[in-house]
Amino acid sequence: MFQLKKTTALLILTTALAGPSLAAAQTAELGAASAPLVSAIARRMLTADVAEYSFKVRVGSGPYDVIGIHRVVKETAPNVPARTSKALFLAHGDIWGFRPAFLTAVDSPALPNDQALPVFLAKNGVDVWGIDFRWTLVPATVTDFSFMEDWGIEQDARDLGVAIGVARVTRALTGSGFGKIHLLGWSRGGQIGYAYLNGESQLPARLRQVKGFIPADIYLKTDVAQFQTLACLRQQATEAAIAGGAFASPVGGLISAIGNDAIADPNGASANVPGLTKRQAALLVGEATFQLQGGAEPAPFYHFTGGTFDANGLPNGLTYSNENALFDFEAAASPFQPNLELAEADAATCEQTDVPFDDHLGDIKVPIFYVGAGGGFGELGIYTTTLLGSTDVTTLVVNLTPPAARIADFGHADLFLANNADTLVWQPILNWLLAH
Repeated sequence: MFQLKKTTALLILTTALAGPSLAAAQTAELGAASAPLVSAIARRMLTADVAEYSFKVRVGSGPYDVIGIHRVVKETAPNVPARTSKALFLAHGDIWGFRPAFLTAVDSPALPNDQALPVFLAKNGVDVWGIDFRWTLVPATVTDFSFMEDWGIEQDARDLGVAIGVARVTRALTGSGFGKIHLLGWSRGGQIGYAYLNGESQLPARLRQVKGFIPADIYLKTDVAQFQTLACLRQQATEAAIAGGAFASPVGGLISAIGNDAIADPNGASANVPGLTKRQAALLVGEATFQLQGGAEPAPFYHFTGGTFDANGLPNGLTYSNENALFDFEAAASPFQPNLELAEADAATCEQTDVPFDDHLGDIKVPIFYVGAGGGFGELGIYTTTLLGSTDVTTLVVNLTPPAARIADFGHADLFLANNADTLVWQPILNWLLAH
């Protein structure tokens, strides 16, 4: 049966951290916490033979120092995960936690439950794990964000290490062994993955946890001067907000409101995007995301979901994904995200301010599979892989339109939402996992 005792969890947390000094510090902080170290484990069936287990793990003494951990796995009997040597850990990006990022199909009535990457992989014998970074669990009712002031990339990278450690030990306890596992990081999660591997590369081989990395539609570095300059502008703007006391970005809350509006009253006038209906506003977030980024988008015509536009240039429908699923995806956005995390990530790309989590990219030598979307970061994400020490690098960029029509190409979230994502993206990921 799938169980995780508190004493085991404490061992995981102290040994999974990147280095003895960090382990000691975090253990002391946990010792001061009065809340339970590990929550009760919830189980829900996603299909007839695939279950999701989820629970929370305390990673600090503050009220919001908690991460979520998920496991999606085929069962051989109720509460008995199938034993498998194949495992993949998923790290989400900005705005959305694990479920909306990777399991929208399960929580949206617009899609069948098995139209989700974790379910697809689980049905094919992969033990799938994932994290909710601590900021995704901060309630919408919070108004004092002083606790978020120092929540940056390195904190998320440490939390990712803890969560991977939890996954590995739990797999050992349930009969699948304590071996290293693969990591997929989508969007900001890919940057956090690079940061985690940057630190892990400095540990002895026996303490490393990741055996292969799939950065999904993201870059940490760019050789395109225009996008480096825009990263500098985003960094400066976010740092100015932080200096003014704004430690949290509220963008997720806005996107959630837009998605909920489109679900409740698609033809009504949007209060968030004047001049558009609520449906059009939600489509705009998906298929013309770059228009919401103030001219500082990280890639040309960057968008979540490829779509079409009417004669007036207004969004009027999606090409690859179900629009009702997009609205459910948007509605599930987390209300807040740390501004420091956003500023630090842009600093790594801008390269005018030193950050420690990119100092050892050349020491990352695990196999790499870069997966990009032509309407997202696309081919721009390949450059970061050339800075690594890895000799086993594979790339896949899903381009479904000519370069001149990039605005309508397969989008950043189409990787997981598209009707044919299973053949275009998920099967190649499975093939790579099986080959490694």
